[in-house]
Amino acid sequence: MDALTEKPWLQDPMYGGMSAEAAEASWRAAEARREVDADWERQFGPPHEAYPESAEGEPITDMPPPNASQPAYAAITPASWKGTEPEQQRWLASARVPSGDLTIMSGNGGSGKTEIITQLLVNVAAGLRDWLGCTVEPGPALFLSCEEPEHNIRDRVERICKHRCIDPYRLPDLHLLFPDLESTWLVHAGKDGRLSRAPLLDWLEAWIVGHKPRLVVIDNVAAVFDGEAIARRQVRAFLAMLRKIAREHDTAIVLLDHPSVRGMADGSGTANSVDWRNSVRSMLHLSDPEKDDPDARTLTVTKSNYGRTGDRTTLRWGGLTFTTAMAGESSPYRAAADREVDELFLRLLDRFAAQGRTVRPNTGRGSAPSEMADEPDAGGVKTEAFRAAMIRLLKAGTIKIVESGPPSKRSKHLERATS
Repeated sequence: MDALTEKPWLQDPMYGGMSAEAAEASWRAAEARREVDADWERQFGPPHEAYPESAEGEPITDMPPPNASQPAYAAITPASWKGTEPEQQRWLASARVPSGDLTIMSGNGGSGKTEIITQLLVNVAAGLRDWLGCTVEPGPALFLSCEEPEHNIRDRVERICKHRCIDPYRLPDLHLLFPDLESTWLVHAGKDGRLSRAPLLDWLEAWIVGHKPRLVVIDNVAAVFDGEAIARRQVRAFLAMLRKIAREHDTAIVLLDHPSVRGMADGSGTANSVDWRNSVRSMLHLSDPEKDDPDARTLTVTKSNYGRTGDRTTLRWGGLTFTTAMAGESSPYRAAADREVDELFLRLLDRFAAQGRTVRPNTGRGSAPSEMADEPDAGGVKTEAFRAAMIRLLKAGTIKIVESGPPSKRSKHLERATS
């Protein structure tokens, strides 16, 4: 028996470009589902015959199929918990994106939701451990972009990396997929209302099995859900498929969506059937630009089953990307935002030292905060924010003030403190 007969996935063009391990996993998953569908038809006939028909000839799908086998259930009592530790909720992005579950992030077209979700992908893959004022877990990340073309995402990745002073071409944990626009469906809805998995969903699950990502972002609902967005059962079934994958493989999945006109008007960010909201554990909404300040946005936690709902974080466009680092801003995640500026301060200080530039701790031109705010990589961080970072780093002993020059003309500059 030759290798192609033993390994049929090697000759299937659908798995081209995938690793041998991922191709085999995807092929076997598809085979298992075909066996389940075949078993269903052997028991109940084709899907349209498994249900009685209405007077109009349409299948009545809210009735159970004839002779359907009953699933086995086993109730428990609280006594089964005795002597065990309760499972603690983990977060991919603290208080915003839960691990092992599904989150929907909504925002009007052009609001910047793709920008900030790309920031999250980069920060997770680069191990930066923060995102717009909250802490994140590091690890592999995948962006399934079914709407934005590759060159648009590349531009975002390169700008975000420039803002964080990292090399965009050395991110082995950041993975991107841009499927053909005619092949973006994850599920299809049949005439009987039942959903069937599309090849892209099989590929996605196999990829998750092989790479064990911490984060998967899917852009967006309209491009991947080939069903009725207001059909409650289809919506719940689709989201249940994604939640099952997230739970079984301990990955956070974020599904991007556009709000309805009503969702934009009331700020909830919701769209279509209420089951889109009810079937996920967390929802985020990014506002449109403010009328009086087009560079400002608000990121709101509109639903959280595991944390506080209603938290708002003010964002500002800084030329390269969005940042929360603004003087005087108050936020429950201020510590994480401060840490982001502190890290940027240290990176710029290291660069100045490598260039032979000295910066002073006082005010005015030549001071560290002023010089850093003028840097192209400052990303909109202002002098006041850098000054606050300098004070924190001096208090922590991370940097120090050094005197140099002849006795008659001593000067002070900043350096990294040696351990």
